[in-house]
Amino acid sequence: MKKYNNFDLHFRFDLKNGKINFLNAEYVHPLKQELVQEFQRDFREDGNIKAAIVFGSGVEFRCNSYSDLDLCIERYDVEKAFHYQAGGYDEAVDVLYADQIGERLRREIAEKGIVVYDREGCYV
Repeated sequence: MKKYNNFDLHFRFDLKNGKINFLNAEYVHPLKQELVQEFQRDFREDGNIKAAIVFGSGVEFRCNSYSDLDLCIERYDVEKAFHYQAGGYDEAVDVLYADQIGERLRREIAEKGIVVYDREGCYV
């Protein structure tokens, strides 16, 4: 099984605007593209972030204005938490760490997740 970016399982969306410019943006629902764009700064500034994967409704056609953004973070040091400023308090974001999730969810993310940040270029 290919890990992440199974593009044949996903819709390809139009980009919401010209400011959207992150890895695999066209596979993130337009309602979540600006929020993921905001996260790019937080990912770059936190040297502990190896990769960020969007999964769940944020990469599916069923996404709506009430949907949260599901992020799975791969870290170098599993003892360090990820602190972010993207979205503020008005955005629902669910951040999970790849090293702390169960096998069922790990398989789902590996199969259906879309990498939106890849510090080392391992998942391109």
